[in-house]
Amino acid sequence: MIDQNIKLLKALSEESRYKIVEVLLSGEKCACEIPKLIERTQSNTSMHLTKLTDLGILQSRREGKMIIYSIKDLRVCDVFKALGYSEGKLLKLKCCMNEDKK
Repeated sequence: MIDQNIKLLKALSEESRYKIVEVLLSGEKCACEIPKLIERTQSNTSMHLTKLTDLGILQSRREGKMIIYSIKDLRVCDVFKALGYSEGKLLKLKCCMNEDKK
């Protein structure tokens, strides 16, 4: 468990990854939307989306030609709560409302 927590925190310590997860707090997004939202290039964003998915923090699904990303690891909600994000903002992410997330 400690190793998993360290991996999560290390992943979020990189600014682009942090911004990606922060954007996804408001709900799932198409991979094509994320670069503009985090002010990064498509290739940079793609690399970080792959890393976050490989670590089990994000999940993706395909809708036609689009790849839709969302938060998979519900501990993300706890991290952002600890950072002072309001319950209102976190409640936009339906998985953060789930009390049985652990």
